[in-house]
Amino acid sequence: MNSSGKDSRSGSVHEWINSLGVLCAVGLSLFALYRDQTQRASDEEREAMKVAVYWNGPATAPTGVMVENQQSVRIVDVTVRLEVGGASVQRVDFGEVHSCTQDWFSFGDHQSQVRTDTMVVLQFRDGSGRRWQMKPGAVLNKIGDKESHLDGGDELVAAWGLKRQTGPSSGCG
Repeated sequence: MNSSGKDSRSGSVHEWINSLGVLCAVGLSLFALYRDQTQRASDEEREAMKVAVYWNGPATAPTGVMVENQQSVRIVDVTVRLEVGGASVQRVDFGEVHSCTQDWFSFGDHQSQVRTDTMVVLQFRDGSGRRWQMKPGAVLNKIGDKESHLDGGDELVAAWGLKRQTGPSSGCG
């Protein structure tokens, strides 16, 4: 026995149990933090998926392009890029699209000048400041400022004098 009257083995067992308890608490805290971050990222992505881009008319001869925002907040820096081989050849700058609306530009007399051999890429910034890019097949990715401000492509709204139209979103209620 030591001078305190306790068996030294008993003290080391208590220390071992206390250490194990601390390790378990730290492990559970880390797991909870990871789960919260994963849930938050999933919620952000689910909300971003409430934004979509469509051709008006057939894809082989589109009459216009539409962005639909079913979120409860507006989106900004909205651009639809028409890309060939990863490079923008034409783009339609929407600026902002309010919540629960569909905004579109009709190409009018310029319809024949729209590149139909392109991939339509939607880029926008949500109400929390996150930037997103959506490609065909609902492929959604967070992007940075550099990716959202790619140079290139003719800006069709100003060049062709396109007129914006707005209507209610079909998915909001």
